[in-house]
Amino acid sequence: MAGVGTSRSITATSHVWYLLENWNGRCAIMVEPRVKEGACSPLALKGVSFAVIGAGRLGTSLAVALKARGAPLVGFVSHSLEGRIRASAALRLAPASSIAELVSLAPRMILVTVPDDALSQVAGDLAQALAQIPPSGTSGGSCRAPVPAAPIVIHSSGVSSVQVLAPCREVGALTLAFHPLQTFIGAATAAERSFEGIAVAITAQEPSAAEFGFGVARALGARPFLLDDGDRALYHAAACVASNYLVTLEASARKLFLEAGLPHDQVLDLFLPLVRSTLDNLAAQGTVRALTGPLARGDELTIQKHLSALTLSTSSLLPLYRVLGLTTLDLVSQAGEVPPAVIDRMYRLLRDEAAESTPLETNDRGTS
Repeated sequence: MAGVGTSRSITATSHVWYLLENWNGRCAIMVEPRVKEGACSPLALKGVSFAVIGAGRLGTSLAVALKARGAPLVGFVSHSLEGRIRASAALRLAPASSIAELVSLAPRMILVTVPDDALSQVAGDLAQALAQIPPSGTSGGSCRAPVPAAPIVIHSSGVSSVQVLAPCREVGALTLAFHPLQTFIGAATAAERSFEGIAVAITAQEPSAAEFGFGVARALGARPFLLDDGDRALYHAAACVASNYLVTLEASARKLFLEAGLPHDQVLDLFLPLVRSTLDNLAAQGTVRALTGPLARGDELTIQKHLSALTLSTSSLLPLYRVLGLTTLDLVSQAGEVPPAVIDRMYRLLRDEAAESTPLETNDRGTS
């Protein structure tokens, strides 16, 4: 982290904590794991009871995975009838009637997996229910990340601050954000292993809460990392670009392939191998070395032909092509295989007629 000014360590049971403060006063708690590989075994969560508020695709998948590792599910609530029916079938449990009833079942861990615009209201309702329950002095579970005595309230939003759970914290609960960097669209019955190997962003205000989040993630076979609360919106924007907008990009490619005459019923099957091999190259080579194509080899004539074809057949996608090409020139510059003069000409070629819709600064050319 740039501009680090001070550093001090806080020793926790299985992690060393570093509080780093940079030049503008922002603080981020970083963690150096000391848990050995496999320390949180599939039995680590046995006895750590939990409940789910908002049993949608993520909430249900998470519940199935936790149950498979020995954590007892005491109940769930879901806003929609369709959600309750689907979750009941996957979890083999009838829904609770309310958050208050759910809290009365005394779960040690409460997962709040509702949409972002409902988080604040749910956090308030949950805090009100928690305030009516006498605090427990016991803890359960055998994970080396100890289970705190206070209830643990976890939200799964990628963009929302952990502060949205402040009402729960004020009544004695430990709070953290636990965001799996993954998409969940399949059946929950296939979710027992769906967290293995994926990254999980953890944000917490107390070391004990963050350590517990690390323990849960590792018990699921995931790869946890700490994320500063102030960086969550940018992190989530990055996740949207990496996943959601990839779908948009491939939908645009599909449209172009169809315009070019590929059979409608086979088009995805025909070009998805290209996408998969690109992702394989990205994983093996990184972003700069994985880049191929006309920009990577400085082929100005091909770019001009693309622009002409798009203008004639699918002009609605021309701005997207230009913006993607202009952004790609930075990677071309980093690769160092195309002369700067050629990059500059390709920049001007792509920039032409795009000024009104996508203004770019001169120093965005990537020719430095």
